[in-house]
Amino acid sequence: MAPRADVDDNPRRCGICALIERARDASFADFVAELPNSWVILGDAQFYRGYCVLLAKTHATEMHLLEPPEARALFDEVLAVGRAIALVTKPLKLNYECLGNVEPHVHWHVFPRYESDPMRLAPIWTRPEAERKVSLDETARHALAVEIGRALMPLKPGARVASR
Repeated sequence: MAPRADVDDNPRRCGICALIERARDASFADFVAELPNSWVILGDAQFYRGYCVLLAKTHATEMHLLEPPEARALFDEVLAVGRAIALVTKPLKLNYECLGNVEPHVHWHVFPRYESDPMRLAPIWTRPEAERKVSLDETARHALAVEIGRALMPLKPGARVASR
């Protein structure tokens, strides 16, 4: 069977595929964990402390294009990452988004939302980019990645997680 353009083990270069290549490197600063079906990294909007992105290992443009067992396993990983973030950050609420309008590669955003956020009832994308894209210093970023990874380990035994 010929490879499909929408699900392909050797896709044309996309931004998410390039990010996955960087995440494979043990020195990648935002690495949280490698799971069977995804890579987990800290997101760039740490105004929402604990925000992570799950990058599907399979290059697919839509969840429904993945084989059903793989799609279910990937979503199970999304849920586990949400639990880990909740354990570490104790948010009021978690927001989950799988968009792909800008980067057509299945990836999930998991945003913790906090009581202290005056815009907590609005979608995160309505907050100006300059406000939400808060960086953490290297030490704080690494500590957060390690903490989320440690919380993920009992939920996903065998996960390869960030270490000190």
